[in-house]
Amino acid sequence: MIKSLPSRNKMLIESPFVWLKEKAERDRQNTGVSSKLWYVKGKIYDLSEFVKLHPGGDYFITLTQGQDITEMYYSHHLNMDKCDTILQKYYVKDADKIEQYFDYDEKGFYPTLHRKVSDYFKTRDKGPTSIMKLVVFIALFSFLMTFLLTCVYQSYLWAFLCGYTLYVCFGLAHNFFHQGSYEPRRYLADLSFFSHFHWAITHCISHHHFTNSNIDLEITLFEPYYKTQKSRLPNNKFLPYYIDVFFALASTLQFISTIQLILKCEERLRKEYFIPIIEFLILYYFCADAFDGFKLFMVIQTTSSYLTLKYSLITHHNNLCYTDGCSIIPSRDFGIYTLQTSQDHDLQVKFPFNMFLFQGFNQHILHHLFPTVDESRIPEIQHLLIQTIQEFKLQHLYKIRTVTELYKAHNDFVFGK
Repeated sequence: MIKSLPSRNKMLIESPFVWLKEKAERDRQNTGVSSKLWYVKGKIYDLSEFVKLHPGGDYFITLTQGQDITEMYYSHHLNMDKCDTILQKYYVKDADKIEQYFDYDEKGFYPTLHRKVSDYFKTRDKGPTSIMKLVVFIALFSFLMTFLLTCVYQSYLWAFLCGYTLYVCFGLAHNFFHQGSYEPRRYLADLSFFSHFHWAITHCISHHHFTNSNIDLEITLFEPYYKTQKSRLPNNKFLPYYIDVFFALASTLQFISTIQLILKCEERLRKEYFIPIIEFLILYYFCADAFDGFKLFMVIQTTSSYLTLKYSLITHHNNLCYTDGCSIIPSRDFGIYTLQTSQDHDLQVKFPFNMFLFQGFNQHILHHLFPTVDESRIPEIQHLLIQTIQEFKLQHLYKIRTVTELYKAHNDFVFGK
């Protein structure tokens, strides 16, 4: 459905900034939007003066300058009447041509569901509940305590448990870095080698809006080590032997990539990049040996990286979801497309327990459709999703499975069974 960008498979580790540049160039060809403006559903806007006023902060708007932001405009906002009124103030002209990624027919599935969710939250808060705030405190406290115990006892068992708490912290950070650049809890991600700022591009902008497509960075970043599209399978015969090692080292590879981007002056040095370095220095101080400290540090980081990637991939890359080359015909309706590319599972595991087990990904579809709605609020709108699915007779696209079933479907897909 969506063609690959030029740099795909031409870089050892893909740069999110190259992706942004190439996506902008593609959008200029499709819509005529200039490099200093923004495209939303057939119209061109100049948001340069609005950046400082945006309630969600500046970086999502700044990063997408010169692009078609129709998908982000809908998924990141609920009160569209209010948003349309504000947006109109920055209108420049109608687009020269309209070749956007998805259609937004007012009578379609996603606009219909969007209106229902918007109406629901008109009188309710969509932000974190008090329980979510408590969960963040418990997770961060657990990480700090297990990290301290790792330092004191220099135990690999404590390091592994610390890695698990870091996995939970990253899942919570994932919830918050969708909520904009004013949200401080997004920095929980930077306790690991994963950068929340890079994930704002690779995950929030790319993956969330073009899931499983040829411009989903969370597909292309893994290539050529790991391929997750039907048109590019099967993977090489050595994959079963190294893929788990690759998942464990993925966050380390991203950190190395970040250093590379800084040295090439493609990325500025951000203060949060020092957080994992400080963690290592603390371990070094307690161990009094750099190599011993490094081994414990890597157990923490690799455990978190492995659990995050191994688990999150199963909800998209399996025999049940659309990827390029499979028999499923992708829908032009953003909501139906999300049903085709994402999976829910084990909904009986409710918040807050799902944050400690699944990082909240067991209610994955609604998170993709409305990423700025806090994970603690997602269960409140589950009935609206079911209701709209039934209204549009899409029950065949939405079946609740168990995490075990998704693991099997993922393995069958990747290993060509």
